[in-house]
Order: sequence, then structure tokens, then C-alpha cells
Amino acid sequence: MASDKPSTGIIPFAKATEIKRIDANTYQANLVDSFCIGAVPNGGYVASCILQAAILHGSSRSRSRSPSNPQPHVLNAHFEYLNRTEVGPATIIIEDVKPGRQLTTLHATLYQGGGSVQISSSSPEATRGKKRLTAYLVMTNLSSLQGISLDTQFLLVPPPLTLTKPNFGLLKENKDPSWTNIQLPPGFSYIRALQNIKFYIPRQGQVRKSIIDLWICLASGERFTDATLGYVSDCWPYVVEAYRPRDEKENEGAAFRHDAKHWYPTVVMNVEQKKAAPKEGWEWLRMRVSSKEVRGGRFDLEVLVMDEMGELVVVSNHVGLVLGSERNLAGRAKGEMKGQSRL
Repeated sequence: MASDKPSTGIIPFAKATEIKRIDANTYQANLVDSFCIGAVPNGGYVASCILQAAILHGSSRSRSRSPSNPQPHVLNAHFEYLNRTEVGPATIIIEDVKPGRQLTTLHATLYQGGGSVQISSSSPEATRGKKRLTAYLVMTNLSSLQGISLDTQFLLVPPPLTLTKPNFGLLKENKDPSWTNIQLPPGFSYIRALQNIKFYIPRQGQVRKSIIDLWICLASGERFTDATLGYVSDCWPYVVEAYRPRDEKENEGAAFRHDAKHWYPTVVMNVEQKKAAPKEGWEWLRMRVSSKEVRGGRFDLEVLVMDEMGELVVVSNHVGLVLGSERNLAGRAKGEMKGQSRL
């Protein structure tokens, strides 16, 4: 089982999401420890592995069947998290549900716990392992889609307290007058996935506890690509942490203790990509993460991702849970191995 101690090195995102094609519908990934939360790989990171496989699948399909109309972009993806994933090999099976000239619908399932990785889509499910994650994806070419475009005058409402765009040169040195890097508390050390992104928040604070405005960049120095957007959409599901008591004195009347350690597993995630990444990728992305209600250990999450120009890149919505970290770090029980989820 993976350790809850922080990893010592950063694995480049491209390496961590490297996909090997086994046959026309079967792909192999290898989930790495440095993108884990406790013992479980971050859900957005695993989604990015599926996105990478879908992009590879769509590109190879386009070349063989419709070279004049490639579909290299994931217009929309819907992810259902069925069981905890783990560090190690994972098999992704992709089915062409509805091929089309403009839009193609794919169904992808990620398996772990099977035997040899040299399997095919015709193999029985027992050899693939257990279903961990399933997704429907709509593939297209965002560069060639035609139709009306309207200026909706989209703005963040309520506006952030800090409206000033950062000086990115100063921001890298944490010297920007309006934005500063997040200082993670010691209790976050088991969330190793956070070491892969640098997070910056307004020095003046957030407009309200349930809304978090951020600028982010990849710690490896890489640029954000289309495949990274699953990870980006799930990199900061920590709205609940804004309500954490600061110390023992504030515990009375609070929803949870100041030293409580939580895990925020994603149950469902939808990712709609509004804009294709430029060839060189994005160095910086802006995010707003917000929750409308936290009730009974469940919470909704809306994630808006924008580029440096303020144009929307992603609209993502989640259903998440608030669980004790022991649910993450506990070993897999016999019942779970027989098909019962421990979420």
C-alpha cells in the first residue's frame, strides 16, 4: 500500500500520464505515487489518464477512418468513480459507442487488479481486473466546429476581492503585490498530489469561505495541455478546509475539529472543454472553485478554469464526499475485493 508520507520528487505530468496502446481498443497506464492522496491516486489525475487515452484513440481512429476530419479534442467527459484506484498498472478499454463526422461518443473503463497487462478488449473481465472508473466522452475537433458565437459578457459573480492580474514574473518568486502562494498546513502532507501544482491565492483573502480564487502552474515547469484538464478540474476540491477551526479554542460549535484529517473523494465529475490548448500549451491558468451546499458529508463543486486572457477553458461540476482519512489509508478488505466499494 502507498505511504502517506510526501514523495521526494516530482514526476513530469507527461510521464505520469503516459499511455501505451495494446490494441485497437485497449490501452495501458501506470498510476504513480506522487499523484496520490494518501493511498489513492487523485481522481482528476486518473481522469487525465483516460483523457490521454481517449485523445490517442481519437487521433488514431481519425487517421485510419477520416484523415480529413480529425477529432483530437474531448468536448465533454462524464466520469463515474466506482472503486478506489491504486498505484500501479491500469488497463483502459475504449468502445466506440457512436462514431460521427463531427462528434464521436466513446465509453471508457479503467480496470485494475487483473493479471498480465498484455490483454485485449476481447479478454474476459476477470483478466482485466476490477472496474475502478468508467467514463463517457464526446470527441470532436474544437478548431473546426462552426456555428454562431456570442459575447455573453461572462464575469465571475461575486467578483473576487483581488481583481488585479498578477505579474507572473514576480508571482514565480512570490513577490506579486496582489497574489501569494498557498502555505499548506502540516496535515496536508499526505496529499502528495498537491506537490505537482503551484497554487496562488489573493493576498486580500477570498470573497467568501465557499469560493476560492486561484492562479496555478505546473511545478514541473511543463505547460498545461488538453489532457491535463481532468487533473486541473480536481486539483483543489478543498472548499471545506476554509471552515476549519484554527486551533483548539475554536473547536466549540464548529462542524469539525481543527485537527480532523479529511479525504474528499470524487463520486461524479463532468468536464466540458470550451477552448483547445494552443500548441505551446498554457503556462498559467486561473480557477474559481465554489460549493453551493455541504450537507450530510456530501458537497457539490463547480470549477471554472480560465486562461490568462480570461477566456473560459473548462466548466466542471462534481459530486464529492467528506470522509475521514482513515477510509483512504485503510487496507482493502475481503468484502471490497469481492466487489463491495469502501467509499
